[in-house]
Amino acid sequence: MVHFYYPIRPYLLYTKTAVMEGEFWRLLTCHWVHLNTNHLLWSSLTFLLLGSICEYLDRKRYALAIGLAAILIPVVIWFGLPHLGVYAGLSGLDCALYSLGIVLFMKREKEPRRYIWIIFHILMLVLLPAKIIYEMSSGLTIFVNNAHTDMVPVPLSHLVGGIVGILAGIVDMSKSSSPRSARFGLAYPWSSR
Repeated sequence: MVHFYYPIRPYLLYTKTAVMEGEFWRLLTCHWVHLNTNHLLWSSLTFLLLGSICEYLDRKRYALAIGLAAILIPVVIWFGLPHLGVYAGLSGLDCALYSLGIVLFMKREKEPRRYIWIIFHILMLVLLPAKIIYEMSSGLTIFVNNAHTDMVPVPLSHLVGGIVGILAGIVDMSKSSSPRSARFGLAYPWSSR
């Protein structure tokens, strides 16, 4: 809804100058603003899908990953990309959810020792750095068409999100050390138990 109500969007973007003037809310609201409709659709659909999966598998780790990524991404951008004037979008949070989901699936496969699935998930996790390297070297995004726009990918946000997701997945959280899918005996539809 924010995307389609244009008058409010400029006040929610991460803009270096506005944050320097004390508008600190932009450090969190920047994730919920998108630069074009294509950007909004890809980011929000990915967030909905991956967020639903991660929240179902382990709600505490989901909240940890989203909370930390939402805070750390703009902070790291502030210090790591001081020349970046504007930042917006959910893609960094999407990367946190992607890597968290992969780690949770890997943990699920550890106990029954299904190493082929663990290897598969490791390969899926390697796709994230490959995507980030592609974006850094080409200046193009994989999912959102930015070739004919002023939108510039910010691979650093994807890297931070990915690292946060991995850490949220492996940190010891005592009471919920195993994902919900393992506790309830859920499996892939194509695998047998």
